[in-house]
Amino acid sequence: MRPIKPKASNLSIKLGQPSVYNPDFVRQRARWIRDDLDPQIARNGHDALHADDILKLDDLLRQLLSANLSIEVIRSSRIHLAVLEIAGRGTRWPKRLIERCDAVKQAWEVAHGPLQCMEIALYDGGGRLQGVCRPEDLSKELLIVKWLRTPGATRLSPVKALRSGDLGFEPGEWWISPLFAFRDGIINGAEAEGGIVSDLAGAYAVVMTGNSEEPGGSANEFVYQARSSDKGRYRLTAGTPESRHPVRILRSHTLRSFHAPKAGLRYDGLVAGWTIKLDAKKKEMVYFISFKRLPDQVSMDEVLRRPWTEEIEDYREYKRLRRLARDQQTEATGPRLNLATPTVTFSTDGVVDVYEDGTMTPDSGSEEEDNSDLVCLRRSAVTSRGATGLGPCGIPATADTMQDVHTGAGERTDSLAG
Repeated sequence: MRPIKPKASNLSIKLGQPSVYNPDFVRQRARWIRDDLDPQIARNGHDALHADDILKLDDLLRQLLSANLSIEVIRSSRIHLAVLEIAGRGTRWPKRLIERCDAVKQAWEVAHGPLQCMEIALYDGGGRLQGVCRPEDLSKELLIVKWLRTPGATRLSPVKALRSGDLGFEPGEWWISPLFAFRDGIINGAEAEGGIVSDLAGAYAVVMTGNSEEPGGSANEFVYQARSSDKGRYRLTAGTPESRHPVRILRSHTLRSFHAPKAGLRYDGLVAGWTIKLDAKKKEMVYFISFKRLPDQVSMDEVLRRPWTEEIEDYREYKRLRRLARDQQTEATGPRLNLATPTVTFSTDGVVDVYEDGTMTPDSGSEEEDNSDLVCLRRSAVTSRGATGLGPCGIPATADTMQDVHTGAGERTDSLAG
């Protein structure tokens, strides 16, 4: 008996029929093929596709074949990778679609060269980090100073995240590292160890990393193990459940949880109604704080689709280029004479880098004397209100520390949620 045909995918219905010369449309179509249709094909073969999806994909390929797309649009949209995926899976996809993709591949390679040789557009060509940073920006503190000195940098402040609510962010939004989430204002720091974003007025967000999450009853339930060093847990658990405002939950790829993203940092939505459980087996008091997502948000099934394939590619390319830049910097610096003490630095991806040869990125305190903007940010952030939890480069901050901060969520520089 032939399997029942599934309904047409929601993504294909939402996309509509704009022109293939629209880069956003082409990017969405590439995402539709790679993250929606291809998993269906992988699980159930070409019979899994709905007839409407086959017709829409065939029409798209015909448009791509007749259109004279620039190499910039092809690279930034990753549509060439979607075409290669279909063309290279002869036993999966319907024969007609494979033939269409072969024709598109041949036409583009005549015009632009081998598709496999096209580099991922990350720092240029409309890439995720264009205008945000460069591969050689290895120092977290110096990169923050660079952001502070760029036009429009008034929106860069740790106090932006010290507000309740979603701040205009949608569940599922994703960042390569916590540093870029801090730049967009959803958290007030870029530390790799995560923690609770809070001040004396309350708690606003929780960044789960490492072993800080325990299994929940469902995808909509979270159990956070607060560290004893995280003073924000007192703000998070203060008052009655009815008096606590919702907080933002973000998950890091370092989690062992089945629901954690495969890479980067993802915003999973607002949670409320949490409870506290103490671990009686340990001598010290351990807080197990349970959360539950608010019901009126994007479903967790949609959230768990992130990161998309293109985002995982961006994450890997970011890591690769950083390693290359670090190696080049090490070669340029040369070996250090004193290697007795290993050098530890916090880099832009929020990860501690230890160099075996003793070299280090320019994060040392001696350079801070020239970074007056960063020193000013640190000093202005220390007040009697006593912010706790995350802070950029260890900077504590509260809503009272900087009065002229733009209160909007700001532009998304590291999450292509569209």
